Amino acid sequence: MTQEQWLAQYIASCFAGVTLGNGIDLYAAQSMDDHGNPDEDHLSLSAERHDWRRVPSDDLFPRFWAVTFLDALGFRFYTPAIMTALLQPDDPGECLSSWFLANLSITQQGTIKEVPFNTLFTARHKAALMRFLKYAIYNRSRRFDTDVAIHRMNEIQARS
Repeated sequence: MTQEQWLAQYIASCFAGVTLGNGIDLYAAQSMDDHGNPDEDHLSLSAERHDWRRVPSDDLFPRFWAVTFLDALGFRFYTPAIMTALLQPDDPGECLSSWFLANLSITQQGTIKEVPFNTLFTARHKAALMRFLKYAIYNRSRRFDTDVAIHRMNEIQARS
């Protein structure tokens, strides 16, 4: 088993049972970024809402800007899908990783997407985030901004 396979399984176990609920889905977020997009609105009608593992990674990469338009529930739902997609060996996701790390920022008030970080993410979620960030930092051959990953890891450690 490769390191990436192990980490993907770890992420899956830590985020098991996370659903979108009434959060904003990826396609609706992309439509917001586009200032309205009928094609994305149509995709939103059948968006996966119950199992983040069923979100096609091919849908994540071209919608990297949409990450900014996700609400807190949407961001939590897509976080494990994005992390897992970014572990793929043929990952075209430099933009996706940059926007994911940018949106993982925790404010001085301890919020992410206007929700307290510690209520949005459980201890198990945080453990998966930390392992992913460590992977991003120590696997420099991948396209991660290691300075941002270090900063995000420090923010999470300060909130744990």
